[in-house]
Amino acid sequence: MNIHQLSVLFDERQDRLLLRVNTREGQEVRLWLTRRIGLRLIKPLQMTIAKMESSNSAVSVADAQAQAMLVELKQQDFLQSADLKTPFATQGKDLPLGQEPMVVTEITLDVKGQAGVQIVFQDAGDAQTAPRACTLQMQAQLVHGMLHLLTKAVSDAQWQDIPQGQTQVPAQGTSPEDELQDSAQKKRAYRH
Repeated sequence: MNIHQLSVLFDERQDRLLLRVNTREGQEVRLWLTRRIGLRLIKPLQMTIAKMESSNSAVSVADAQAQAMLVELKQQDFLQSADLKTPFATQGKDLPLGQEPMVVTEITLDVKGQAGVQIVFQDAGDAQTAPRACTLQMQAQLVHGMLHLLTKAVSDAQWQDIPQGQTQVPAQGTSPEDELQDSAQKKRAYRH
């Protein structure tokens, strides 16, 4: 799969991130990333970038702080040269995973040295759907792009504002009627 474009956007109605990948062959892969998966993917992507960038013989870093600085510098280099203005192309695409996005339940990252990184997105399936998987081969630039888009989408979703496993509770003294009236007066952010 020769990747042409990436997009990661927060879908408020689904409360998920929609990861879309366009290929040069005219295919589009659509994947739902839940809050759990989206938040857990950021650190491994950062570590993958550090591993990929430090495998370069010209760059050698030993400690975690130096690796973090390296990732940040490479991310800044990427952002200066990346095309983040071209809209994601949606017309006339072949959808190998189907019209509905695949819900990702597991991700495997495997750094392949100079060949980049192999990312396998899996859906374990359930009683109605069979297990599925999608494998993407990415070079460092695309991994930087995915990390940037994912970080931005998680920020847009405001997922890092609430610790995992907690829900937002209404303020004391607020009745359900007050909550409904407030929601009618202003757009509310949905948080879990």
